[in-house]
Amino acid sequence: MPIHEPGTESTGITYTIDGLEFLSDYGVYVTASKGMQDMPPLKEPQIVDWPDSHGTVVDLAAPRYTNRIIELECFVKASGKLDFFRKINTFLNAFQKPGLRRLDIRITDKPLIYMVYIADGVNIDKRWYQHEMFGTFTLKLVEPSPVKRLYVRTGITVSMTITTQNPIDIYWGDDKKTLNVFGNEVNVTHDYAGDPGPHFILLCGVIEEIKPIITNAEEVWNKY
Repeated sequence: MPIHEPGTESTGITYTIDGLEFLSDYGVYVTASKGMQDMPPLKEPQIVDWPDSHGTVVDLAAPRYTNRIIELECFVKASGKLDFFRKINTFLNAFQKPGLRRLDIRITDKPLIYMVYIADGVNIDKRWYQHEMFGTFTLKLVEPSPVKRLYVRTGITVSMTITTQNPIDIYWGDDKKTLNVFGNEVNVTHDYAGDPGPHFILLCGVIEEIKPIITNAEEVWNKY
């Protein structure tokens, strides 16, 4: 029975890892996905079980969440064994680097960006049809900071004045980052070395407790 290329999850959806597209740069289709916009599980809150009261008392004054799990169902088509191995190895090597990788999903003009790492091994189901080789696999990714805010800056520098008592991490959109930012009216700036962008800036952490930020960037997503 002939093997046909599957349709992508939806026309107009683009997946990139560290700025390189799954399909045009690696030859990898995404046929389905889950977890991207699901609410992560709540961390176990403090619970008090008074013996003389009904039920329990649950402290939800400051809810916190566990990691987000993203699963991408992927498909690769190759002209032969060598082409297949080259495509698979090149694609998986993009994830096997120190630090978190930047997953960018474009559904609208407002991207969804996640800092992720591969959680499990990748098992590839391989099939032959005539002179072509096909492979399907599931890419399981973990986002350790599942609550975040996104800004965009068009210009060669960006500045932010931030007040927060919970450390946040800032990913500037050009492979640079500033970690553990906290305090009162902390000023952080970044220079894009002459590149006007646009650059999408990700803030990860307890963003709901940040005071209003003074910045020359524009807010894209307040929380997602």
